[in-house]
Amino acid sequence: MKKIYFLGFLLISALLIRCSGNPEAEGDTSFANGKYTQALSYYMEVKKNNSNNPRLDEKIALSYLHKGQDLYKRRHNLQAFSGNFEKGQDFIPEETSESFNKSYSVLLEQFAQAYYQAKPANEIQKEQYFSKTLELLDLAITFDPDNAQAEKTLQEIKNNNFEQTYEKGKHFYSQAKKEKNPDLYITAEHYLERAVDFAPENTKAQKLLRSVRKKTIAILDMDSDFPIAIPDKKYANGYWMLAFTAMNNSGASLTFDPEKLIVMGANDHAYSFEAEYTAKFDDGLAKAVTLAQRKQIDGTLAFKMKKSVKIRLLKYQLDKNHAVKKYFY
Repeated sequence: MKKIYFLGFLLISALLIRCSGNPEAEGDTSFANGKYTQALSYYMEVKKNNSNNPRLDEKIALSYLHKGQDLYKRRHNLQAFSGNFEKGQDFIPEETSESFNKSYSVLLEQFAQAYYQAKPANEIQKEQYFSKTLELLDLAITFDPDNAQAEKTLQEIKNNNFEQTYEKGKHFYSQAKKEKNPDLYITAEHYLERAVDFAPENTKAQKLLRSVRKKTIAILDMDSDFPIAIPDKKYANGYWMLAFTAMNNSGASLTFDPEKLIVMGANDHAYSFEAEYTAKFDDGLAKAVTLAQRKQIDGTLAFKMKKSVKIRLLKYQLDKNHAVKKYFY
């Protein structure tokens, strides 16, 4: 009986010590020792009573990312890295600290390397992995512009992949002309935009991209959440009038507001939408309108500018972080 009482005393003592301790500090110790699952357990315990703590959320996010990285190193399982990466994203606060940005940037570069080295199952997955690699490296540099390794990795990938990317764009453009297939023009534009990004000074890529965009200006890109097209344009009375087509491809209803549209000239000057003049047309898109999912909108838009201004692109600000652009050349 005394033995039972003694064991009970030890258990209660252990619980009291645990409750009177500092779980966040213990989480920090576990994190420093590479025990990320344990660190998460401590941090989540703290979060129960301290839900609005950006610095704690940063620790949770980094713990998930390191956990995924750890699993990847041991098992070479990209999905383990990816799954924990996605979980970590949910905890990244809107305003992040400089120390988090630097740590996050390093992990993004390593995650990009994992995607770049992964063996895809097919051509579709190969493109997905390559796009993800570029996206992660761009993000790494965004969070820490001084991340030299991310810059080096990105530049090496661009140098090593320019020629085959350009040739893909060239192939799809040739095929699109032969088959009169609008989707192939969009695919050609995708690869040629990437090729120009890889080698901005390459004149052959620039020239071919301009030719492709003369075709895609009137084609909806259905990979976009809000594809837009400009089938025609006309100048009169000091205004460029654009025949405008767009579709809500976002998966939910959205409000199209023409005030969010701007035209960029070749001179890099922005020209705003003119509601009053647009309203004079029977099909003028002068007011905001709600679009149901898969709903298309067509009409005329007016922009006050000189005829000599060469229009470079039309931009629609879909939300705070996302703009849709349609290039004229």
